[in-house]
Amino acid sequence: MQKMASTSSSSSIGSSDDWVGQQTIMNGSNTTSSQPDNLIVQTNPDFNFIAPNLQRTDSLGTRSKILSREFNNIKDEAELGKIMGDDGEKLLALVDDIRKIDSLRNEELHIPQIVVIGDTSTGKSSILQALTRLPFPVARDLCTRFVTETTIRRCGSFERPGYKIEVKMDSPSTFQVEPFSSKSFESDKWVEVYQQLREDIDDAFDKMSPTHLPPPGISNNAAQAKQRIGSTDLRSHPVPKLLKHRLQITVRKPNQAHFSIVDIPGLVSSGAAVDVRLSVELARQYIQNEEAIVLAVTPANNLIVNQKWFNLVTEEHALDRTIGVITKTDTIQETDHEIFFSLLRNYVGSEHYLKLGWFAVRNRSTQEILDKESFEERDRKEDEFFGRGKWKDATLKFPAWDSIDPKVLGIQCLKRALQGYLYKRVKENFPRLKAKMRKLENEYSAKIQSMGDPRENPRDQRVYLSEIQTMYEAEAERSLNGNYRSVDDDTKHPSRLRYHVKSLNDQFESEIRNNALSIFNNWQSNDEDDAADKVGILTWINNTWDTHRGSEPRHDAPRSLKKELVKQQTKSWETKTKIYIEQVENAIKACNDDLFMFTCKDDTLRFKIREKLEVREMKAFKDAKAELESILRDRDYIDSWNPQLDIFTTELQHLRMRRQVESQLAQQEKKPATESNSAEAYSGEVSARLGFYLANKMVYEVHDWLYAYWKVSYPRFVDNVIIQVVERHLLGPNGPLRLFHRNWIFELEDAELEDLVGENKETRAARKDLKERLAGLKNALKKADIVLRSRTNE
Repeated sequence: MQKMASTSSSSSIGSSDDWVGQQTIMNGSNTTSSQPDNLIVQTNPDFNFIAPNLQRTDSLGTRSKILSREFNNIKDEAELGKIMGDDGEKLLALVDDIRKIDSLRNEELHIPQIVVIGDTSTGKSSILQALTRLPFPVARDLCTRFVTETTIRRCGSFERPGYKIEVKMDSPSTFQVEPFSSKSFESDKWVEVYQQLREDIDDAFDKMSPTHLPPPGISNNAAQAKQRIGSTDLRSHPVPKLLKHRLQITVRKPNQAHFSIVDIPGLVSSGAAVDVRLSVELARQYIQNEEAIVLAVTPANNLIVNQKWFNLVTEEHALDRTIGVITKTDTIQETDHEIFFSLLRNYVGSEHYLKLGWFAVRNRSTQEILDKESFEERDRKEDEFFGRGKWKDATLKFPAWDSIDPKVLGIQCLKRALQGYLYKRVKENFPRLKAKMRKLENEYSAKIQSMGDPRENPRDQRVYLSEIQTMYEAEAERSLNGNYRSVDDDTKHPSRLRYHVKSLNDQFESEIRNNALSIFNNWQSNDEDDAADKVGILTWINNTWDTHRGSEPRHDAPRSLKKELVKQQTKSWETKTKIYIEQVENAIKACNDDLFMFTCKDDTLRFKIREKLEVREMKAFKDAKAELESILRDRDYIDSWNPQLDIFTTELQHLRMRRQVESQLAQQEKKPATESNSAEAYSGEVSARLGFYLANKMVYEVHDWLYAYWKVSYPRFVDNVIIQVVERHLLGPNGPLRLFHRNWIFELEDAELEDLVGENKETRAARKDLKERLAGLKNALKKADIVLRSRTNE
């Protein structure tokens, strides 16, 4: 009984080619193998594109071959296009359109594409020319300077053959302009298009040569001067050559299956250090695209162990999506054929095994290039080369174990494999790509919306600023009137300004009423100072009286006495009031910060508005302080027309008279009625008490007035501070929360508006970039929907 090797499948390209067997159907016929009887090769009917690789099953290895019959038997581009179908070509064209959207290059879309890498002087230019059938320069090093992105597609129903060539600058600036303007041409005759294309490609490469386009940081004069320096100096000081720019070539051609390819500058091993680093950076950038198919070029005149690309592809874990191609096969020495035959057999587990296989091509000789031989003649000579000698012998016994699959020899086989792999990868990954684009579309739309409307002229700028002001004004009114926005009932939230101000008002009134008497916190309710007081309030009044005695009539109070007593007793009012005002100002500033944060999300614009209003805001605080100073100075004015003053004074005096009478009666009741202390004694005591009262009457009256005045003056002072300072200046029409108003906006000059609201270059560039990305995405998604609908309707 024959043994069947194990099989496996995966959604990635080449993942299903790990099933094994001994017989392989490559062209519709069965071929008998000379391999061991216990192994057979079985094709996987579910896999369209099969890599030329091997699967190790025991001590011997087995291998499975490449593409399905339909791709292997293709004879020309037209037939290939028919197999992929219109939808297939539309899908490939759509993916290429997406890849060319410059603004999406930094997004991790992972768009499937073919990327050509290799060391320098490996024949990459010849490969590119043979694959595309376009007149790229060869035998020159110009193409190694920059990335070349080439797309060839079939002409549409109403399109003529033609092309477009343009350069995509890396970080374009005023210091480095584009080397040439976009080139385009079309004609009914492909021959005319091709002739013009040759001239324009040569001109494009010449314009991007070091002579005309030096690397950034090096002037044309400096570059030309270095070119004139002797060879010895050039070796010690090599001139940088590589660029990050990209040359895009898009060609429309009749009877052409869609094909696109990206050629990366060769990996530099010697020369300018910046070129060595940049060559690896560019190659790594494209290889890191998880959907890229890597076409790695290795010349037959240099062992693969010396090739930098293999280590790079290994580091990026891209071996399973890499195709190797051996160039310059006509330079292989007779004794070295087996080295390269082993690569082409591609045994699984071998040191240089590639899941998508190895191919070999013959490059044109220098003389053939100079003679400008046609592509048809090139292919004929290539077929003759692989059809004789050791190459013929190696393929005769296929699919024998030690043979070579003839389908890995020649440029046409390579191109069919590349097109097949790319088409399959695009078809499998397009749903993911579309979902990613849809997500980016939503993100870009949200970012543009968050930036607000464009502000490129005074009218737009004034409208934009007015919208912010309207929202700010509404929120300010809510904070001032106590109709707060929802803040989860957080009483400490800075937007609850009226709540905070009222709380501070209560604290301020309480502080002035209870803790703002500088000399004595308690008024005297007796006619003598308490014994515990060393200097009571009455003594303090009496001493101050003596200090201020002047030209007033005898027994009259000094003219400055009451003013001095009021000044000393209310001395702490100034300190406590300034503390209160500072607290109110801090609450207003915190509220203002919150209002601007809530209504203006643009940090830069918010800062500019606050800076523009800063002078007016500081003036509001300064005016408030000036008003407070006026109120504090008014303490010197001690007159009052408040009727409560007389009422309080009379009440205090009546209380004092009542205390005198009650005291006299109490003394009388304590003594027995005798002749010695009857009428005469009583008259003496009354006289003595009356003398004491008369002696202190003026002090009592001053005390009672001072007490009554305090009772009417402190509420007046508190009201004046709250009304005139806080409500009028800090919360009033000219207060900090009322400065950002519509009239202020209308009074701004156009230049002020531009400086304040006008978008800076970075913002305008960001908006333009986002709009371009969004437009590109919408266009690509629209095309995608059309392609998908057409496939659904089949």
